[in-house]
Amino acid sequence: MPETSNIPQPHRRSIEDFRGDFEELAVLMRDSWAENKSQPLLYTAEFLSSFFSYPGASFHNSPTLYEDSKPAAFIGGFPRRLKWKGRDLRILALSFLTVITEYKNGGYGIVLWNEALKRARAAGFDGVINYCVQGEPMDNMMLAYFQRMKLPSTRLLSIRHLTRVIPPKQTKTGREKVDSEFIENFLIKARSAAESVPLARIWSREEAEWQCQNRTNAIVASYTSGERQGLLTGYIMQIADRANTKCLLIEDVLWQDLLAEERRALVQKLVDSAASEGARLCVVPLLGYADSEPFIKARFLQSARVLNAYFTLWNGAPTPEPVTSFYLDVF
Repeated sequence: MPETSNIPQPHRRSIEDFRGDFEELAVLMRDSWAENKSQPLLYTAEFLSSFFSYPGASFHNSPTLYEDSKPAAFIGGFPRRLKWKGRDLRILALSFLTVITEYKNGGYGIVLWNEALKRARAAGFDGVINYCVQGEPMDNMMLAYFQRMKLPSTRLLSIRHLTRVIPPKQTKTGREKVDSEFIENFLIKARSAAESVPLARIWSREEAEWQCQNRTNAIVASYTSGERQGLLTGYIMQIADRANTKCLLIEDVLWQDLLAEERRALVQKLVDSAASEGARLCVVPLLGYADSEPFIKARFLQSARVLNAYFTLWNGAPTPEPVTSFYLDVF
C-alpha cells in the first residue's frame, strides 16, 4: 500500500463570521501592513477587542477568510448612525481590510469586500462608508467597483492630517475623568456640530460612553470659561516602528463656543494629558467641521498621509455626493 502520510493536504478555506481570535488577527494585520508604503499603526489584540466592544458591533459584520484555523483575510464592519441631508441612516463603516501576503494578488480582498456589502444590505443597513489610504491598491479600484455594481457612490472627502511630535520634556498632566456631566456635555456639543455639516454622526448615550470612557486608552480634555465650553476626545495607540511609539489620535473636536485662545489652551491640555501616558506623537484628521487653526498654532504640521472616504447608499436615500466637511470618526 502506498505511503500517504507525507502527501501535503490541501488547505481548507472558508469565509465565516470573525471568530474573535484577536491575537491571530493582530499578527495578520501587523505582517501584511508592514509592506505598505506608509508607516502603519500597530493594531494590537487589545485595541481590536475594544473596537468590537462598540455598542451594536457584531462579528457577523466582519467577514473573514479562514485557512484551516487561522485568518488569512479580514475586513471590519462597524455600525454607525448618521444624518445625511436631513435623513437618519444606519450605515456600516468598513475598514481594516487585510490580506495575508501570499494572497494579495488573488482577489481575496474584493471577495471579502463584496461579502461585507452583501451582509450589510441583508442586515438592513442603508449603506456603507469605506476608508482607504490614498495610493494603496484598493483605493485605486474603489469607484470602479461601485460603478460595476451599479451602486450610488462617491468619494466623499479626501482627508488630510496634521501631526505633531511631543518632546520628552513636555509638561505632563493626569487624565481628565469622565463622569455623567461630561457625557451629557459631549452629547450636546456633538448635536451642535452636526447642525453645520451635510453628513454627521448621531450618538446614543451608550455610544458616547464608549467613545469617551470605555474604549481602550480613551483620553479626553475639556475647557470651561463662564458659559463657554469645549471638548476634545481621542485615544492612544502605538505605531508599528521599532520603538512602538505611542501616538495620540484626536477624534471629536467640539469647541464651537470657545474663543481662539481658549481652543489653543484646550489643545495644549489634551497634548499634556497624552504626554503623561507616554505619547510622543499627535495626529488629527482635517474633516472641515471644526476650526483647525488652533492645532496649527500648537505646532501641528501637515502630514503626507491622505485617507479617502467613499460613501455608498442603496435604500433610496439622497444620492451621495462629495462634501467639503463631515463629522464622523475615521479609522
